Amino acid sequence: MTDQDLPDRRRAAVERVARGRTVARWVDPDVAREQVERSFDDSRDRAWLLDVTDGDRVVGQVWVVLDGEELAVFDAHLEDPARVGELVAPLLALAREKGARMLGVGGRPDDRTMQGLVEQPGATPRAFNMLLELDRPIADPGGLGLRPMTPRQFDAFIAVQGVSYADTMVEAGLSREAADERSRTQMAALLPSGQDSPGMEFFHGWVGETVVGSLWLNVDQPMAFVYDVEVVEEQRRRGYGAALMNAAAIWSREHGHPVLGLNVFAHNAGAKALYDKLGYRVTVDYRTVDVPDA
Repeated sequence: MTDQDLPDRRRAAVERVARGRTVARWVDPDVAREQVERSFDDSRDRAWLLDVTDGDRVVGQVWVVLDGEELAVFDAHLEDPARVGELVAPLLALAREKGARMLGVGGRPDDRTMQGLVEQPGATPRAFNMLLELDRPIADPGGLGLRPMTPRQFDAFIAVQGVSYADTMVEAGLSREAADERSRTQMAALLPSGQDSPGMEFFHGWVGETVVGSLWLNVDQPMAFVYDVEVVEEQRRRGYGAALMNAAAIWSREHGHPVLGLNVFAHNAGAKALYDKLGYRVTVDYRTVDVPDA
């Protein structure tokens, strides 16, 4: 693989990633392209756009970004996707060279090269992006209703979110140090103004006068997105998880969103099974491969 930063290579990579973002995140194509261009510029000092060569011939390109202890493959394209297995060894060698502990890839059903990479031996499932189209019937959440959190309720809720999110990322394979750092960075970016941060909605799920769960939605895009949903521990195994998700879907549809998306970590098999049952489909299958001798 050879380093390239030619305009046509960049345009092709940006277009492929933007197309995937349009499908997976329901983003307008022009907006998606702007977002990817911005990501390209913001990560320039830790990103590499590389040609894949076979002898003297260019047979593909990859775009990789170093994110902490992970080398993430933002884009990979081969003229012959059937040869994707040959790409694994040089990518792992590059990850080792850059000091990464793991190689990360997000496979999409519409992208044969990226999907082929996640299906290679040794790739461990880490997380799934999923979405539900809201033009279908949605089950009645029964007696469960959503009420916005009060400022005091929000403070109590958010106090445990950073630690909880970091713990989840450790379970998904990150080191404690990397998970804590990513949690701090992402929470600061998502909530610059706390409960009043643009595009954020925070609810409790109530049954009668009892709080049975919590819900955090991002609503500033066409796709509403579940950042967090949780049933109170003593209220679990009563169907409230499904009820919360159905209430979230109905609220999102009533507020003009065509789809509801979420991310679920692969180790949370119970949640993944629930979303499958509710009709969500996988748009991105994110997996990692450990880097030998990292």
